[in-house]
Amino acid sequence: MNKVTSLKIVLSAGITLTLSGCFSNTSMIMDATGAKKGELPAFKQPAFTNAQADFRKKLEIYHNTNKMPVDTSSYSSCNLNQKTLQDISGFTAIADLLDTTRKNKDSKKSLTARIGQDASSAAGQDIQQTYNWQGGALYASTIDCQKLTNHSDASNVSFLIDSQYLIKTTGANFNGTHSITETKHVQRIAPDHSVSISLYSSIIGDDFTKDFGTKLALSLSNLKDPSFIYTYKKGNDQLNMIEAPSSPDIYFTQHFMTLNKEEQRIRSYRYTGAVHDGVGRSLNGKAQGLQESFGKYGSNLCFDQGELVQKSDCEAF
Repeated sequence: MNKVTSLKIVLSAGITLTLSGCFSNTSMIMDATGAKKGELPAFKQPAFTNAQADFRKKLEIYHNTNKMPVDTSSYSSCNLNQKTLQDISGFTAIADLLDTTRKNKDSKKSLTARIGQDASSAAGQDIQQTYNWQGGALYASTIDCQKLTNHSDASNVSFLIDSQYLIKTTGANFNGTHSITETKHVQRIAPDHSVSISLYSSIIGDDFTKDFGTKLALSLSNLKDPSFIYTYKKGNDQLNMIEAPSSPDIYFTQHFMTLNKEEQRIRSYRYTGAVHDGVGRSLNGKAQGLQESFGKYGSNLCFDQGELVQKSDCEAF
């Protein structure tokens, strides 16, 4: 396992799985993948090409203004209870994932549990985490506020949400807390597709870790500055484009294809810059089949229902 990948796993388990792939500086990423600054993969789908152009436009606005690239003049504060805000912000799903990981830790029945165990071993001690909601607010048009108030369904409305929660991490080398602030805008552009833009950042306390290597890794990752995340969804396709503060002008792209909705059978293609650097596969939310990584430190792993296995005939759907 190469240095960059190991760093990603430890930090992902200690902080959040969604940031995997963003913890390295620009030169390391360019060396490992062959990616170039400012590039994005070439897609045949016109909708993806348009989304990429919009990503560049919105990212430029963010860089120039240091603000979310959305006009909030027509937005009002929605009177929603904190539980609803937790659900819409994604906090509930994250907390549930943590709880599931903890319950499966000894049996290691899930990929998440395995990753957590690997990270704990690297740290020298099992890591324990607790998530605490700190508060949030949601802004939308008057009509969309009414929709959310009556049904709490955020899938068909435009909104801007601010949320904060605190993670306390303890272990042999972890004894502090860090807060994560997420600002997210989701806008329904048309009946058949949607676009969301997110800013995700972490502020980590000085007492978070006693381990020098982890302190260095966190310093390199520059989590206090937001990662810019753009998501385009249409039908069975989802396109994520990310710029992380630790690697400015290097864009990470992931294309998720849902092959079977009932089984949640999904194939994902990963790109760094314009370089195709991996393929992932999952079934019912767990890694399934061949997991491919390309480039200088490429490798192939086989999973069966989230468990790493040794197979000569690993499925590749």
